[in-house]
Amino acid sequence: MTPLLLLAAAAAPVPGTVAVVVRDRGSGPAAARYVEAATEALARADFTPLPDAAHSRYVAELAVSATENGVVTSRGAEVAPPVYQGGGFSVGLPSRKEQLHALVVTKLRVTISLRADSQVVWTAEASTARAAGTATGSPEAVATALCDALLRWFPHPLPGPLSVP
Repeated sequence: MTPLLLLAAAAAPVPGTVAVVVRDRGSGPAAARYVEAATEALARADFTPLPDAAHSRYVAELAVSATENGVVTSRGAEVAPPVYQGGGFSVGLPSRKEQLHALVVTKLRVTISLRADSQVVWTAEASTARAAGTATGSPEAVATALCDALLRWFPHPLPGPLSVP
């Protein structure tokens, strides 16, 4: 039986406490963004987040990878709203220039297991491709988009990897 069928045959996890950890501890500030986004998504699924994996019923392990895959063009930054400052008024003008940005493909794999015996109760994977240096390509936006899209399915098994626009 395939792992997905085994997960489908198992009983769905009941809400309880969960701790979110990142597999690669050396990923720095980006890891904190994913932990925060996954914690918020699990809280919306009626799980109680705990900061310490030694005391939770479940452990949600995140594996994140990001690779550059070419470049894309995008328009200049959006215009800032008008600003009144000390008797002066400034208005930003729109830029029609196109800029080159790296296309970053980010993959997230979430594995949720019971802390007591490490039995995997749910696993899924999602990916997205976004232009770096843009609002939608910021680490915060990517982490939130991937975690929200993937954990929205929890505890139902996915038939395969999820593609997030």
